[in-house]
Amino acid sequence: MNTISQNTPNMWKGVIMIAILWCGYVNFAASWVGGSLLGNEIINYFFGHPVSTVVAQVINYSITIARVIANLLAAVILVKLGPKKAAIFAFIMLLFSLVAIQMPNYWAYTVARMIMALGGSILVVYVNPVITNYIPQDKKVIAAGFSVLSYNVGAFIASLLFFFWADALKIDWKMTLTAIASVSVILLILWIIFAEDFNVSAAAKSNDPTDTYGAVLKDSFIWKYTAVFTGFVFLYILALTSLPAVLGSTLGLNGALIGLMVAGGAILGTPVGIMFGRKDVSRKTVLYISGIMMVVGMALLFIISYTEYKSLSYLVAFIAGFFMFIQYPIFMNIPHEMKGLSPKKVTIIFGYLWAGTYLGYTLLTIIWSIIKDAYGIEASLVFYVLAAAVFYAVCVSLPETNPHKKENN
Repeated sequence: MNTISQNTPNMWKGVIMIAILWCGYVNFAASWVGGSLLGNEIINYFFGHPVSTVVAQVINYSITIARVIANLLAAVILVKLGPKKAAIFAFIMLLFSLVAIQMPNYWAYTVARMIMALGGSILVVYVNPVITNYIPQDKKVIAAGFSVLSYNVGAFIASLLFFFWADALKIDWKMTLTAIASVSVILLILWIIFAEDFNVSAAAKSNDPTDTYGAVLKDSFIWKYTAVFTGFVFLYILALTSLPAVLGSTLGLNGALIGLMVAGGAILGTPVGIMFGRKDVSRKTVLYISGIMMVVGMALLFIISYTEYKSLSYLVAFIAGFFMFIQYPIFMNIPHEMKGLSPKKVTIIFGYLWAGTYLGYTLLTIIWSIIKDAYGIEASLVFYVLAAAVFYAVCVSLPETNPHKKENN
């Protein structure tokens, strides 16, 4: 049985734990994006013929639904098992990416990928209680920014591999996904060796009545926070998973390069966001400006793709990704700038955030798929931009958390 650490938390121990969890989510993202880029090969293997957009997107739907379930359960698992065992459980579920490859049909494959997504989603939630427990307040925005970079790195790696070696990687989709998924075995071993348990209920205030699922759900903040993130995730994730194949087949763009540019821009935008997060600037102002730029950027990408200057679409994709992730570290650090939150409560907040966001994202993606099949690519792209903009616009109602620029809300 693991001993709960009662001593002053060692920051570097926390850094090691965050790094392992971070790599786990990178591996999950690479597996998710890689599976999406191999979507045609996987559909042909299981069905032998083209299928509707809705059926083809079932894998992505299943992953996002799994993320909803995982994030709702994350805090419960954390409290029941403790941080170390909870993450071991998540890593084992992530290993179902290997099991999925051996499934006899598309639906069994989908179920195994859902379990993989459960594991990956829980891992990224557990980064936050580790940050809360181990990382000093003045460095939390760096850790939060580093944690949000994980999906970008995984998506970037997958997009880069497919940009240069797409033909080779598509020869045997099972071998490709096996190579990606095998990394999670190494990460599980590293976590078992280096991770430790800690008290997830320790808080600035003892017996905090808001430290429960019900209390957090009643707070209007979580609803606003989730709405904004839904707009962001819909804009970003679709640009890396479903849109590349669509843009390649209907608009003549290189889908892998579009994904590569968005992820690459996001990677460079993240340290800029961390820099703003460490300065005495309004959090809401950064969210406003970068949010407008990312939505306008994606809209311009589609408009330009219909002109003779099609090649400029890749530059615009990079710029859109850059502005997306200027805001992301600041957005993810908002709960860490609120006073008196225990690791448990932070886990509940982020659990609700990710669960609600991916529920909204799944519904929006289903609607997007239906619109595309019924009314064509142009109508689906209009819906994509407008839906993201409407949800993200809720950011005007978020509180200002910069300790030097607090507003009366």
